[in-house]
Amino acid sequence: MANKEAEKILKDDLGVKSLRSFPKNINVHYYNDSEYILTMTLSSKAAGLDKGVNMQDNAAAFEAWCFIIKAYTNIKNLKIMLDIDGVVNDRYVGGIPSNGHLGRFLYRILKFKEQYGKWFLLSDELEAMRKNFADFLRRGEFVNNEPSKEAEDDEDVLGTAEGYVEKRFCDDDSDGKEILGFKGKNVVMNRQLPVGLFKDEKSDATAVFTGKKSAIDFWLLYNNELNIYELKAKNKMVGILTEIFFYSNYMRDVYWHKSLETKPNVRICNTKKTDRSYNKLCNGIKNITKITGCILADEFHPLITDAVINIMNHNGTGNELQYDKKQYDLKIDIQVHKKE
Repeated sequence: MANKEAEKILKDDLGVKSLRSFPKNINVHYYNDSEYILTMTLSSKAAGLDKGVNMQDNAAAFEAWCFIIKAYTNIKNLKIMLDIDGVVNDRYVGGIPSNGHLGRFLYRILKFKEQYGKWFLLSDELEAMRKNFADFLRRGEFVNNEPSKEAEDDEDVLGTAEGYVEKRFCDDDSDGKEILGFKGKNVVMNRQLPVGLFKDEKSDATAVFTGKKSAIDFWLLYNNELNIYELKAKNKMVGILTEIFFYSNYMRDVYWHKSLETKPNVRICNTKKTDRSYNKLCNGIKNITKITGCILADEFHPLITDAVINIMNHNGTGNELQYDKKQYDLKIDIQVHKKE
């Protein structure tokens, strides 16, 4: 069910058309006395302050809605402020977040403010939480989680269409690399790269982000560029933008710069491991000059256009982070089988 009040503001005041899928769980308020400011208010659950929901959920994917609104509004100087319903800044005063969903949310607002701060604002309460989290990252030492085994190859276990397509893109006997534009090139490619983060050492008690099944769908390393992919099959959703934003920043900070704030403070686990080409990734990423986060789908949500990708690419990272979208044809045998 749509948020009728939000739809009216977005359409009548901001000129954003065809946004009927805007979630009812997000409230918006618009002020234009001195500046054009749209306040977007999430539920506490969407931020992980309560039980938490996945970041790609419509109600939690604030980055996706920000990009879309900025791409479609007729208010050139529109700024968007993020707030949380009923939040007070003592809900997070520093240290290891109470759960991984909150940890990822705090990291997301930190990076989003850093990269889109010309038009993205935080409420006073969220700004206080952001500063507390930045201080936690600045003062701490952290470790990632490396793959513990090879990615699952049993197609009966893979289960979903997305799992199967992901596997086929990465299989040696498929045309996956060629479809992605790397025909005949020497590339390293593998899938299901974990994106956990821990304070000091790996344990449930020290987890900063969600772990276990949280992973980048697949990645491709060629010369001085790393491409990471978020894949969907029969699943049109705006949250794919939030996922690729988080994963791209994670790879930039944790693997490439090994710095979560102002100094190197990330230890990469066991680079001798060969599971999922992990050692090749760790060694090869030292020399890269760019990370491209690519959303890959058989069909995209109609609001995800090139204009949205363009907004994402104006991010103040000096082109270290760029974004792209590619479409594949699910009808032609998933378009990744080699032709006999």
